[in-house]
Amino acid sequence: MFFLTPKFWRQNNLLSRVLLPASWGYEYISLWHEKRVKTQKVSVPVICVGNLVMGGAGKTPTVIALIDILKKVGHTPHILSRGYGAVVKDSIRVDQNKHNYLQVGDEALLLAEKATTWAGEDRVLSAKLAISHGATVIIMDDGLQNYTLHKDISLLVVDTLQGFGNGKVFPAGPLRESPQRGMRKANIVVAIGDGALPKGILSATRAYIKTTDAINPRQVIAFAGLGYPEKFNNTLQNYGFDVKHFIPFPDHHPYTIPELERLVKISYRRKIDLITTAKDFLRIPEKFKKSVSVLNINLEFSEPEKLHDLVTNELEAEFGKIVKIK
Repeated sequence: MFFLTPKFWRQNNLLSRVLLPASWGYEYISLWHEKRVKTQKVSVPVICVGNLVMGGAGKTPTVIALIDILKKVGHTPHILSRGYGAVVKDSIRVDQNKHNYLQVGDEALLLAEKATTWAGEDRVLSAKLAISHGATVIIMDDGLQNYTLHKDISLLVVDTLQGFGNGKVFPAGPLRESPQRGMRKANIVVAIGDGALPKGILSATRAYIKTTDAINPRQVIAFAGLGYPEKFNNTLQNYGFDVKHFIPFPDHHPYTIPELERLVKISYRRKIDLITTAKDFLRIPEKFKKSVSVLNINLEFSEPEKLHDLVTNELEAEFGKIVKIK
């Protein structure tokens, strides 16, 4: 299901209060599900990267940054992706030359550029396939609320611009579970941005979105289909872009030919470039890709050695191995 983030999720208004009983029901079902699921442990470390909001916290760039850390210490990381919105449900190895976002999901395609990625709903099966193909450590993308696979380390990602909205659990607010419950699962909290930490988060390792491109600030028409698309608009403005028009789409939105025709027509008429994210670019029909620019980003930590130490110390404590940078 693809939807735009409701505006009332940022407010404590009448609608959010009316939906509170439904939120209590959602939490109860989630707790019941957690207790009845049998968790399986595999033979290599599993690192989970998750969040508490319904989308847009910054899990994907965090996973990519974590891949670099693990490769530096000599690991062969494989990634498990749920393949959100994908047609293929069985666990498969993502092949960028063979698969498209409709088959395996946009996030899986993007992550496959950095490391071997497995897409599928069955995380345990994906983990076993990854191990059989040489994985020495597994990164579970968006798995904090998945209880089928045992996690040795869990990173909780929060975005300080987005925060926790009105602080209420779905459907009254944007949270998948309460911050207190989420914090009990987390070994490490990664806070993206320099804003105040959301209520319930006491301390975190700070990280910042940085572009990997040579910046050419200019007038642009921007669009994005993310869990929190306003963050892309904010990033562009921080880099000096003059965003004349910003069009938000639902998270993981499959762009249609009529939609791109309309955007290209506006761009041509106003003589202003179109720009979007790398993840959105994967969902654009091929014939329009030459008409759209991309702002490529990565995640930089204020204290990268701190995250490295936190991750490797947790691995050492769990597996009795001392892992050092080569």
